[in-house]
Amino acid sequence: MKKKRGFLFLLFFNLLFTFKCYSQETIIPELSTNYVEKLIDTAIANYPKVKAYQYRINIAKNAITKSKFSLLESVTVSYVYQPGTVTIDPVNPTTSYFKGLQAGVFLNLGTLFEKPFLTNQAKQELAIAKTDQLDYLSGLRTEVKKRYYTYVLRLAELKLQTTAVQTSELALKDIKYKFEKGEETFDSYNKIQTDFTNHQTSKIEAEANLYLAKADLEELLGTKLENVK
Repeated sequence: MKKKRGFLFLLFFNLLFTFKCYSQETIIPELSTNYVEKLIDTAIANYPKVKAYQYRINIAKNAITKSKFSLLESVTVSYVYQPGTVTIDPVNPTTSYFKGLQAGVFLNLGTLFEKPFLTNQAKQELAIAKTDQLDYLSGLRTEVKKRYYTYVLRLAELKLQTTAVQTSELALKDIKYKFEKGEETFDSYNKIQTDFTNHQTSKIEAEANLYLAKADLEELLGTKLENVK
């Protein structure tokens, strides 16, 4: 009876210790608003799609500039320079050739009236490009936050599983010692050993989940998480 009470007391102590460790673990202290903003800034600076949207804006701006300067295409300037003295065409006396410079300006009205519409269209395309960029950046900010929070969650899970393994390992050592002395049954020893194995398996899974979450976050960052200080 004393042996049984001793085992129950030890089991209760281990469970209490584990619960205390679990209750102290929280992901809230791991979250930092400033650090999250650094992650977002890093993603904006490095992620290729962000640059692609900026290129579209630059192209739209160039199109506006091009449309403004293309107004000159509707104006044609021509000139004739005739050096020498005034002469009369002997074949056609009504035709005269004058010395000096003659110039003329011609307007293509169709092209002239078309240009404002092209400029307005280029401005609208720029507005669309900027709107698309803002929409994408908003989604990127949200995705960075989600992946970072997932990473922190996986990190907390790994800490909990590590604590569980350490606790179950202590319980296994204790019951193994008692089992070898004949103070505990094989069933009790086997149960604690199975629990220890299960906790080890859960810890391995938690480690894998943490690495996957880290990889997903770094995909957006374009660099290692450790490089973001």
